[in-house]
Amino acid sequence: MPANVFSNSDFFTRYMELRKELNYNDLLEHPEMEKLLPPLIGRSVLDLGCGYGAYAREFIEKGASSYLGLDSSELMIAKAEKENSGKNISYRKLDLGHLEELEGKYDLAYSSLVFHYIEDFDRLVRNINMKLNDGGILLFSQMHPLISASYGYSGYFESDYFAFTGYQDEGRREGKWFKQKVISYHRKVSSIISTLSFNGFFVEKVVEPVPNEDLLMEFASLERDLIRPTFLIVRARKVPFSAH
Repeated sequence: MPANVFSNSDFFTRYMELRKELNYNDLLEHPEMEKLLPPLIGRSVLDLGCGYGAYAREFIEKGASSYLGLDSSELMIAKAEKENSGKNISYRKLDLGHLEELEGKYDLAYSSLVFHYIEDFDRLVRNINMKLNDGGILLFSQMHPLISASYGYSGYFESDYFAFTGYQDEGRREGKWFKQKVISYHRKVSSIISTLSFNGFFVEKVVEPVPNEDLLMEFASLERDLIRPTFLIVRARKVPFSAH
């Protein structure tokens, strides 16, 4: 995620406190991401916007041959190296806007809730394609465009009603999270899918997570995701180039 938010020590501290609690990521996003993971035995993993490396060991335990986590926040990288290091796990401070600086190729590019912070999505996808082996998988989640469309969104979605505004108007959005200004970029679902296709990806699966009955019984607040989804998850495969 962008260093301008997660390099702020106060914001970072509050965010890490939030991550200690059971949250939307744990209940809805991560379980669906796990279901969409390809076989990892002997595969190399590139985690785009790895944060504090929450899933690094999980990838290695699933058989990945190597894991490289990238993040633009020094605070995140330092915490990752301290708490989630291990054999075949490495981290590097790198802004995803400069992914072309990274050497080597990978079998899986994974990203959890980062892409809506990236201004130039076309460049990002193009560079990811270059860093994947043929047949490699891109698996990512992001804020759902029905949420990112609204101006002045909050990091928490506490109301029981929703005002959808500006969906067709793509571009920069400003919101607040932990009283800090957060910049994100809204893109329509059609634009996301078209950008992937144009840059050499075949979209295999698109998921808008919905809570099951067990979750709804335990967490009544998740009913809002029956009205509108919080997350958009996409799995796409790099298609070998062929001249026509």
